[in-house]
Amino acid sequence: MSRFSSNLWVLGQINRRRTGEGDMRRSKRKKASRNTTTTISISELPDHIVCDILSRLPLNSIFTCKRVCKLWRDLTLGPYFAKLHHSRSPLSLISYHDGNDNNNSPSSHFEILQLHDPLVLGRRNRAMKFRTDIDFPRMHTQVVASCNGSILLRNSSSSDDELVIVCNPLRAQHFILPKPPTPKLALHTQKSFRFGFGHSPSTDQYKVLRLTHTRGPDRLYCDVYTIGINDEWRIIGDTRQTPTIIISQIIFLNGALHWIGLELENARFIYYFDIEKEQFGSFPLPSCIGKDCNSFGLVDNRLYLHNDHSFCEWRIWEMKDYGDFGSWTLEWVIEQPIIREFKGYVEPLKMLKDGSLLMMFKKTSQRTPVTKTTLASYNPQTRVLKKITYHVIVCRTWSTWSASVADIPCFFSPMDALK
Repeated sequence: MSRFSSNLWVLGQINRRRTGEGDMRRSKRKKASRNTTTTISISELPDHIVCDILSRLPLNSIFTCKRVCKLWRDLTLGPYFAKLHHSRSPLSLISYHDGNDNNNSPSSHFEILQLHDPLVLGRRNRAMKFRTDIDFPRMHTQVVASCNGSILLRNSSSSDDELVIVCNPLRAQHFILPKPPTPKLALHTQKSFRFGFGHSPSTDQYKVLRLTHTRGPDRLYCDVYTIGINDEWRIIGDTRQTPTIIISQIIFLNGALHWIGLELENARFIYYFDIEKEQFGSFPLPSCIGKDCNSFGLVDNRLYLHNDHSFCEWRIWEMKDYGDFGSWTLEWVIEQPIIREFKGYVEPLKMLKDGSLLMMFKKTSQRTPVTKTTLASYNPQTRVLKKITYHVIVCRTWSTWSASVADIPCFFSPMDALK
């Protein structure tokens, strides 16, 4: 080895030793810095950070955390947490059971099934049960509406003794509304009722709307109840802009209640009732939508209409821009023949990330008061309607509409206005 080469070898060894010594010194400094790092307990975190963490958890985990300490329980009952949780929670199926569904559920309760996207199937996403002390006669209690996760129930065991109740399943709260006034009608006058439930963001008031339709002659009466104000129903006198016959359920969107009405001339309109102003309005249905489009609801906070009487195909129309009558678009045509399990009332729920449409099917037995709610997804690319077999909700009721409702559960409660 030449002298030049040997010198290079020696310099290399010296450099390696120096590098090793430097690495050892840096390693010691890192260990020292680790030893001096202070550990912060989760109980020392600011409240808004704890709320942020808890609001991202599934419902069952939130209720587990509520039992950890009083601080976490109080935080989950506060308005800041409720707002965060509601903004991040997925759409859910909420159903009411009177306790007579099976031997394993002796008391009345709500079931909430979160519809995550992508869908979490099987036993990893079981419906949560929330007990309630509501005690109504079996088979006569119906879920008629929802708003911000609170549910409006109607018990019609007797036409002369009808009860309306507002519930919040997550808060285990309920409030029985006073008996609505009875219109002065002739004996044996036929009448039917529709209920709506809405919220005014500007006043933070929750209101219940009751529409009473009578036959012979055809007439419509309107009553409004504001939760926490005066504890009485108020008669809305001017119903000239309202339809004679209501042919759909009543849904809440953009601070107003909406429904499809039929005039005496068979003209169909979408009518609405402004919750804050307590005024009626309407806009026409486009002529391109057939008269068999009687089903009405929301998909991703957009109005939709679809025909539910055809056994060959479903046509689903969507209003792209609220209030723009020209924005009705034929969004889905489901041509697959309907198999036996899919007969009944169908309700689109939401668009999934993969482009599929999540739907809910409600079928009521003709022999027994049992309504089965089944989930299915439709892929427009493959044109396949797929039944999600695990998620079947069974309710004891004669009404197909009232088996369950789709909404986002919320820790806000209309009953807070009663305090």
